[in-house]
Amino acid sequence: MKTTNSILLLLVQAASLFLAGCFDWKHDVTVQGVAFSKVRIEDNGLVIGQLKEDTLIGGRPCKQGWVHLRPNSVPVGFTSSREINLGRFTIPADTWVFQDENGVVTVCAFPRDTEVQGHLCRGSGGSTGVQAAFFPSGSLKEYFLRHDTRIQGIPCRGGLVNQSIKLHENGRLKECVLSEELVRDGHTYPVATLLRFESDGHIIP
Repeated sequence: MKTTNSILLLLVQAASLFLAGCFDWKHDVTVQGVAFSKVRIEDNGLVIGQLKEDTLIGGRPCKQGWVHLRPNSVPVGFTSSREINLGRFTIPADTWVFQDENGVVTVCAFPRDTEVQGHLCRGSGGSTGVQAAFFPSGSLKEYFLRHDTRIQGIPCRGGLVNQSIKLHENGRLKECVLSEELVRDGHTYPVATLLRFESDGHIIP
């Protein structure tokens, strides 16, 4: 009997939490001048909602669907409804984009493999897709390869189960896993070695 009562109590509590979560959502409202079909505001002021239609927010073309807004109305996470030219690179339409509080792009999940600054970044789309990271200057910082590729003469291993490719802000290779044996400066580095490089291209011992 005690076990049954405990189970019933847990079910009631779970149902109460679920209903409370449902009531947190507001429907067909405008928040920060943006029209949402569904939205909620977190304790820290973060707005999470679904856009009714493609909307320009903070100068960014946000696609209908999910968007996250900071209290200062900067979209921190959104899907681009069209290309965004940032000077150092162009974000394709349908890319999930992360920004910092100042509206600087920090991470992109491209909908398909996309070339950025001479590097072919693996894409898959969506907020949980394969991501590429950027320095505040717009230089590519980190990404994943689909296939083994030579980068600045270094044979780097592709795939998602290996280390990502990391770059210095000047564009030089910073870190990769070798896809082939490498002989450099009298040293032999076997396949699958994780190599790290200085910003001038020298291997870090």
